[in-house]
Amino acid sequence: MHPNIGGEAQFVQGHKDEIDAIRLELEANETKNKLGEWTSTSISGNAILSSVLFSAGQTIAKAGKLAPVTQLLVVTVVYCLRWVFEEVMSAVPLNGGFYTAMLNSAPKKVAAIFAVFSMLSYLSTAVVNAVSIPVMGCTILLLVVFALLCLMGIAESAFVALIFFVFHTFTLTLLGIFSLIYVAQHPSIFVDNMGTSLPHVTMFGGAADASNVASALFLGYGTAMLGVTGFESSSQYVEEQAAGMFPKTLRNMWALSSTFNVAYSLLALAVVPLDTIISNQSTLLSLMGRLSGGRWLEVLVAIDAFGVLAGAVLTAYVGINGLFQRLAIDRVLPSFLLKVNSCRGTNHYIILVFCIVCSSLVFILNAEVTVLSGVFALAFLSVLLSFTIACLLLKICREEIPRKRTTSWTNTCFCLGMISLGILSNAFSDVKALSYFFIYFLVFFVVVFLMLTRVSLLKGLLYISRKLLLHFGGKQGEFTPIQQLSAGGHAFVGSVKVAKTIETVKNTPVVFFCKVANLPKINEAVRYVMQNEHTYCLRLVHVCEPDAPVPREFEDVVNLFDHIYPSIKIDFIAVTGAFDPAMVQWLSKSMDVPTNLMFMRQPANENIHRVSALGVRVISD
Repeated sequence: MHPNIGGEAQFVQGHKDEIDAIRLELEANETKNKLGEWTSTSISGNAILSSVLFSAGQTIAKAGKLAPVTQLLVVTVVYCLRWVFEEVMSAVPLNGGFYTAMLNSAPKKVAAIFAVFSMLSYLSTAVVNAVSIPVMGCTILLLVVFALLCLMGIAESAFVALIFFVFHTFTLTLLGIFSLIYVAQHPSIFVDNMGTSLPHVTMFGGAADASNVASALFLGYGTAMLGVTGFESSSQYVEEQAAGMFPKTLRNMWALSSTFNVAYSLLALAVVPLDTIISNQSTLLSLMGRLSGGRWLEVLVAIDAFGVLAGAVLTAYVGINGLFQRLAIDRVLPSFLLKVNSCRGTNHYIILVFCIVCSSLVFILNAEVTVLSGVFALAFLSVLLSFTIACLLLKICREEIPRKRTTSWTNTCFCLGMISLGILSNAFSDVKALSYFFIYFLVFFVVVFLMLTRVSLLKGLLYISRKLLLHFGGKQGEFTPIQQLSAGGHAFVGSVKVAKTIETVKNTPVVFFCKVANLPKINEAVRYVMQNEHTYCLRLVHVCEPDAPVPREFEDVVNLFDHIYPSIKIDFIAVTGAFDPAMVQWLSKSMDVPTNLMFMRQPANENIHRVSALGVRVISD
């Protein structure tokens, strides 16, 4: 079927043996090497529990004696967020988090722009955890070392993550026990800290300051949200988790983070004088270990902290590798990022680009942990905000998609409001961090924008070059009429290369699965493809049972739309067989079209939902 000649119709018999083999393979993969409850929890749990190490001191520095109250606010918000996450990921159970959910409920450009927040979140995760080493050169060296490890193919292991998780939980529990004993022996410290005045905090870069309950709760809440960074990471590997594990992972992360964040906000105020806490924000837990248990406990906490924070850097590399691959496959990022190292089988361009960008952020901010934490907080909260927006879009645009959990509008709007409040808190308290956040957002946004509009930009380049050539050549009398006609046909230096680039970009066809020849829905699909994908060819595919007749009106509809939209060629393919994941995979292989370039209407039942869960994009209600 020629990609530039439309209006054709084909009738294909599905190869039963090949489809059955694919079906058996898919069924085997559903249970093969799936992560259980605690291995799933450990991967994201390392990230969320590492947050306790640097958020406890910073929260007390902003909220003072009211830090436990702000932590309780965060506990409430994250509890409500659990239901938002469950609805989103049960409706679209694919790796990629909110990006895949938005891709199935909003235009591709919107999803791609919001994906920039995920990029910034991984960037700031790697940088903030890397600056646990106080020397800038060593921080950059740590980033380079982990880049080399990833280039060698040493990725995150669930079993290794579980070992780190158990050791970190043990260390935090041990420190908590010794701190409680110390509090029983020295109860006056907590009393003295409760008698102190609230911290004097500045906002808007020093343009305003305050020292009252409202400012302490407002700024303290925004900082306390840092204590749950990593909560969103479980959604990035939901396909690797066994059935029913994702809600349990969220529950475990909420329970663990709530327990340790609230406990250490109280214990820190009961073990360390407030002035000392403020002057030792980044090493607060190590200091608590020295005061409550001695030098050995301080060393144990320091070793644990380095291991967990360094592990979080590796997690960021692994996460960004998966995200960039998905965005490159969706043609949101350049395709060269998908190139694989022939020696180690790794995506070396992704790893190297990420390492360079991380190192640049460390260098520009001189490894200043406070500003970096501000960028980190804004990026993380933007990801959470994107999840709530994705949930709202699914409720509005894709309400018929089956999902195992549905949260209320009230809960979703509450989460949206509280996360927005957290973003405002961090933005007001650190204008410098906000400015750097926007700078790096703009850098990633420009790359995404260029990719999404590259065909229009290349066509514009052809047009402008042709006009300039005609203008200057014609002005000097250098062109004969025949040469002017040739120039009007794009005959200038580099025109062939630009034209071939456009052809390469648009040569891959896309597929839209149709059950019935519904004119408005097919028209909606055609317009979606023209507005969101770079392609010359749309193939409407109808899958029917062996004995079922193929509706002849499909051919008339295809011919109609092929004439209405001359810029895109529309073909029709009727396939005999059952419409299930195996059939979709077989069509993907036989037509050489990836499943992420296959589209469908929103599924109305669980069987069809399994098809969309394979990666087929929902673009219509």
